[in-house]
Amino acid sequence: MRGFTLLEVLVVIAIVGILTSAVTLSLRPDSHRQLQDESYRLARVLEQGVAAAEEGDPLALALRADGYAFRRRDRQGRWQAVSDDFFAARQWPDGIRASVVRAPGSPPWPLWLQGQSPWLVLRLQSDERQVDLTLSPLGRVTVGGTTP
Repeated sequence: MRGFTLLEVLVVIAIVGILTSAVTLSLRPDSHRQLQDESYRLARVLEQGVAAAEEGDPLALALRADGYAFRRRDRQGRWQAVSDDFFAARQWPDGIRASVVRAPGSPPWPLWLQGQSPWLVLRLQSDERQVDLTLSPLGRVTVGGTTP
């Protein structure tokens, strides 16, 4: 009866190690991709919110440490949570955080006031990269390039 040689066993262990590393790396979420996805998602939802606010739906953005939410002004002038699925509150994926670079006053920020949207600059960050979202007074959102 013939067994395996030491060299054959070492080759198999090396192959198993390489495959394990490849699987582990492919299963880990890509923080750069998540950051890009979240940036563009927020940009599009923010533009839709501005359009709705311009048409008379009193919407505002509230940025939180764990995500963001939209608010709607009720008849008494208080900001209430929005129940629409499209404008529902959203949490950031693990590893992403946000901060305010520029904003008028404190949140929630009305998305349309006196014929224009507020000048907002929001920064989304992961461990290695950051993306700036800029809401112009015309209601357009631009997504700045990622920087290492």
